[in-house]
This record gives sequence, structure tokens and C-alpha cells, in this order.
Amino acid sequence: MRRIIDKAPLLLCCCMLFSETQSMLLPVLAFLSAIAVSSVSQFAGKSRVSLFAEILYILLCLWNPVFFYFFPVVLYDILSDSRYALCIASGLIFIFSFSRHELWQILLLGGFVMFSVIVQQRTSAAELLEEKLIQTRDSSAELTMLLTEKNKALQENQDNEIHLATLRERNRIAREIHDNVGHLLSRSILQVGALRIIDDENLRKEGLEGLSDTLNNAMTTIRRSVHDLHDDSVDMKQSLRDAVKPLRDNGLTVRAEFDCSENIPNKVKLCIISIVKEGVSNIIKHSSADKASVILREHPAFYQLMIEDNGECSGVSSGNGIGLSNMRDRVENFGGIIKISSGKKGFRIFITLKKEKG
Repeated sequence: MRRIIDKAPLLLCCCMLFSETQSMLLPVLAFLSAIAVSSVSQFAGKSRVSLFAEILYILLCLWNPVFFYFFPVVLYDILSDSRYALCIASGLIFIFSFSRHELWQILLLGGFVMFSVIVQQRTSAAELLEEKLIQTRDSSAELTMLLTEKNKALQENQDNEIHLATLRERNRIAREIHDNVGHLLSRSILQVGALRIIDDENLRKEGLEGLSDTLNNAMTTIRRSVHDLHDDSVDMKQSLRDAVKPLRDNGLTVRAEFDCSENIPNKVKLCIISIVKEGVSNIIKHSSADKASVILREHPAFYQLMIEDNGECSGVSSGNGIGLSNMRDRVENFGGIIKISSGKKGFRIFITLKKEKG
């Protein structure tokens, strides 16, 4: 459609080359021939049919120079098909027929030829850009579909891994209860049965003591299993998000970044979570801040935790406070370093915890 719009005004401009003294038969024939050749080239593309039509029109120009009046329209299609040999042949024929044209016709025809070349080049460039845009859009759509499918597959695989991990954990707990607690309870049942038939008071007392030890061992085993299960269920990042939430609830602008893995030892997890909760509580109670940040970074050899705000603290300094003392004790138990500073720019707690070797 763009090519038709380009050639329509060019075709009308070429009508200006007619001389009043000329008969209208040949110009009309040239007009219709140019339209026919242009239509064939438009719809046949780079085919032998369009090549034959363009060569035929050049031969008509050689037969009668009047056909040169509409040559810019045909030249548009010749350039579109990249047939530069025909352009050179047409130029030689036009030079050969100079004497059969008036000067103003030659000048106008030269201008129309230049106009045809410029318009064709711009249209070709626009079509090339449009084609690249379509290819890019198609590639982007295809890539989006592939990424969606891969994300879906990853999600399904992740769900499957979680399901398998859950089953493994259930089997581990069931096996532990069966092997340990079940054995101890069976032993207790046998002890109770034996006590029923013992008449000796001393033997019964010893049996009750043994039964008490067995039940205590069973209870200890159950508590250890439940405690391990609870520790494994601690979601570090979610727990930290929950700990920071009160700051947002109190209208503070919070920057929370938790760059850490889930492979942190449970005791370190609980230590960091407790420190963050204490720091958040201090900010809410003692600080007039409107901005706060809680940042946790995991490095190859240590963890870094920073809690700071931009308010002026009242009743809390770098050297007092039960909450701060508790923080110091927790950090020192892990062999870490804690730095607490306060000033005009706010209150800041910077903690470094070394990782355990192995």
C-alpha cells in the first residue's frame, strides 16, 4: 500500500511533461503502459514476468521518447527489484534521445527521476525497519512463550521437590518415632505388666524407677524430634519480614534487604531474628525516626546485620539499655562483633557474625 501511495503522485507529476503541440494518443498510451508495468511489478515481485514487463517498457522508450515521460514510475519498481543494469540501459537510451526532448522536459524529467529514487529508498528503508520490527516482535513473543513454559516447568519441578522433601521428612520422623519412642513405649508396657505380678515391695520400687527412666527417655526423644522439626521449619527471610512489619505499621519508611541463603544454622537464625526484633522494638519505643533500614548480608566467611534509623533517640545510648545488653550477649556468644553508634544522623547497630568452619 505504501508503494502505491508513493507512485500515485509521481504518476500525476509526470503528466506535466506533455507538450501542447503533441498528439494525445502516444502520451495516453505511455500513461497506460506505465500503469500496467507498475502493476505487474507491484504484484509479481522479483519474477521473470516483472522483468519482461520492465524490459518491454524500456524498449518502448527506445522506440518513442514519449514513453520516457512516465519512466520515473517504472524506475521506482526497477529500483525496488534491484535491477540496476536496466537503470544503466535506460540512462543510455535517455542520453541518446536528448535531441528529441525540449530543455524544460529534460530538467523536469531529471527532477522526477531524483524524486523517484529518493522516495523508493525511503520506502525500502521503512519497509526493512518494519520487517525487522515484526521479526523482533515475533521473536519476543516466542521467547516469552518459551520462558513461560520454562517457568511453569520449574514451578512444577519445585512443587515436586517440595513434596518429595516433605515425604522424606515425614518418613524420617516416622522412622525415628518407630525406632526410638516405639521401642521405649513397648519396654514401658512390658515393665508395667511385670509390676502387676510382682509382690515384693523392693522389686516393685526398682521397677517403677526403671519405668520412670524409660518414660523420661521417651519424652526426651519426642521433644528432640519436635524441636528439630521446629528448627527446620524456620523461614529466615519470612521471619525477618514479619519482624520488620511493625515499623511499617507505625508509618516508617523501611528499607529491608535480606541477602542470605536458607542454609544458615538454626541457632544463628534465631540469634539474628531476636536481634532484629529487639532493634525494631527500640526504634518504635525510643526513636522519633520516620525512616529505618534493616539489612542482612551473607558473605563467604561471615554475616553482617545493620539496623539504623534517622531519628533522635531518647533514653537509649550506645552504652545502656537492657535490650542492647541482650544484643551484646547474643553476639558475643557467637564470637561476633557489635558496634552501636548514635548521633544527629540517627541510631545505628552494626553486627558481624563469623561463620562456623565446616
